[in-house]
Amino acid sequence: MERIEGALEAISGKAEVALITKRENIYYLTGFMPTVTAFLFLSDEPVLFVNEMDLESAAGREVRVEVFKKVSDVSDMVELRAVAVEPSMPVGLIERIGLGRDFQVMDPIADLRMVKDREEIRRIKAALKIAEESFKKIEFSGSESEVAARLDYLMRLGGSEGVSFDTIVTSASRSSIPHAVPTSNDLGSPLLVDWGAVHSGYHSDTTRTLVESEREHEILEVVIEAKREGLKVAKPGVRACEVDSAVRGVIEEYGYADKFIHSSGHGVGLEVHERPSLSADDKTVLTRGMVLTIEPGIYLPGEFGVRVEDMFVVGGGVMNSLPDHLR
Repeated sequence: MERIEGALEAISGKAEVALITKRENIYYLTGFMPTVTAFLFLSDEPVLFVNEMDLESAAGREVRVEVFKKVSDVSDMVELRAVAVEPSMPVGLIERIGLGRDFQVMDPIADLRMVKDREEIRRIKAALKIAEESFKKIEFSGSESEVAARLDYLMRLGGSEGVSFDTIVTSASRSSIPHAVPTSNDLGSPLLVDWGAVHSGYHSDTTRTLVESEREHEILEVVIEAKREGLKVAKPGVRACEVDSAVRGVIEEYGYADKFIHSSGHGVGLEVHERPSLSADDKTVLTRGMVLTIEPGIYLPGEFGVRVEDMFVVGGGVMNSLPDHLR
């Protein structure tokens, strides 16, 4: 109940009840991951409403569990009360519950989830180990799609509950597309792979780029230098935007400022993208126990792209074991 108490404290004085529907937030607060729509009412007496299909899995929690058959069954819980809802809650669901305009949007659980406890860090490390061990076993031959499929299969065999996101395998000129979808193209150089595993609900996220030519090596060295500079800066008490500035400064120094087209990293946990963001606009102060990625990249349209991504614990160092140079 400690996490629920923290959430209640976060909404205290702002709302009488918080209506939680995001599955990751429900899992964070109760240990139960819904497979279909569920409602967690945060109040002095929290109640978890689940579909009958989820009842057996939800049983035995520290909160009271009840079954609902239709959304209107839960409407009475929020009637005539000051309600907070999450930003992710669909407008259609808000209307079906009958909240009208009498609600406010808050995201207190996202703030709580930023700092991980020991068990959360253990699970993330386990996911990362599955991902890295699978990568070590991969056969780099055939097409981009074949390599992506092999990697996904190996992660499943290694104990992953799924993939953190659609695995990215892209090569040659297509590697300049940061989120390229694997194709039937034969592998070329450079070869960029971005992948992640899931363990006990928690994700990993890593990128490596395998290079061959001297030009590709030069760009890789710039990206690695930028990553290492960011890791030096990413200490407790530093703002997220300061880390982004340090990473971006290295790339700018080499003349590629306009070729680094995304943030320098992001939080990871129950979702592969969580707060904070290592970006120019995020003023969040880094706190010991946060788990983030750091992922500088340089993308030269029509030529190629290079990205290297590590995970790290603020105040605890880099979590990855794979080297930066793989070929």
